[in-house]
Amino acid sequence: MADNEVKNNKNTNNIWYIAWALILVGAVFAASQALAPKGPSFEWRVVRMDGHRMQAKPVTSDNVPEALGVFKDSVYVAPSGATFPLDSPEAQSARIMEGVQGKLADLKVVIGYSDALLENLRTEPDLPLGNLFADALRAFGTKFFKVPMDFAITNFGGIRFPMPEGAITLDDITSMFPFRNYVVYARMKGSSLTRLFEQLSNTKAFQATSGATIRVKAHKLESALIGGQPIDPDKVYNVTTIDFLLDGGDQINIGSLAESVQLSRILLKDVMLDYIRGCNARGEIIHGQSDGRVIMED
Repeated sequence: MADNEVKNNKNTNNIWYIAWALILVGAVFAASQALAPKGPSFEWRVVRMDGHRMQAKPVTSDNVPEALGVFKDSVYVAPSGATFPLDSPEAQSARIMEGVQGKLADLKVVIGYSDALLENLRTEPDLPLGNLFADALRAFGTKFFKVPMDFAITNFGGIRFPMPEGAITLDDITSMFPFRNYVVYARMKGSSLTRLFEQLSNTKAFQATSGATIRVKAHKLESALIGGQPIDPDKVYNVTTIDFLLDGGDQINIGSLAESVQLSRILLKDVMLDYIRGCNARGEIIHGQSDGRVIMED
C-alpha cells in the first residue's frame, strides 16, 4: 500500500508541475504581447467606385474634358471643379486616362442611349438587364436562322459590366460581353425544356430567358409556359442560346437535351451591337424592365 501511495503522490506532483509551467508560459506570452510595440491599425470601409469623389463620367469620343477634367496652368481641375497639384495622384491618374483616349477613340463612339443604369445582379432571376438581352437574342435568332424562336436563354455570367445610363459606347458593349460566346439554334422537345427548367429551379437565379413564364417555389418547378401556353412534352421548340451552354457551361448541358444543334459564327456581343444600333437608328432609347417572367419563392 505504501508503494502505491508514493506513486500516486509522484503522479499528483507531476500534474501540478505541468499546470504551473503552462501558467508561467501563458503569463510570459501575455506580458510580451502587452509590451510589444503596436503597429498601425486598419479599418475596412466600402467606397463606391463610381466617380462620386471627382464626379468623373463615362468617356465618349466627344466629351473628354467634361468626363476627365482639364489641366490649367499648374493645376488639374476635376469635373467636380476641385483643383489638385500636377504631382498629385488625382492629376497623374487623369493625365494617364487623357493620354490613352486617342488610341481608344474608335471604341468611344456612341452607338445608342439607355434611360437607366442596368446592373447585372446575378441573384435576381427577373433582371431588367438579363431580360433585355435575352429578348434581343431571341429576336436575332428568329431573324438570323429564319425560323420563329420560341425561347432564348443566355447566362448572367456572360454579362460582365452594367449597361450605363445615358450614352452607350462600343467600349461599353465590348466590356459587357468580353467572351467569345457564339449564337446557337437548338431544337428541343418540350420534355427536354421541362428538364432544363427543373434543373435551373435548383439555382439561385434562373439565368436570362425570353419567351417563357416560369414559377419556382422552394427550388421546385411549379409551372412553365412557352408563349403563354403549357409546354407540350412531344412538341419540338426552337431555342436560341450560346455555345457556352451546350456542354457544361454554368452546369447547363443544352447540347445533350437537344434534338439538333446549329452553330453560327455570330458573337453574342455582335447581337447586342445590332440591337442597340437598331434602336438608335429608330430613335428609341434602350429600356429594360422586370416583368414577372421568372418568379422564384423560398
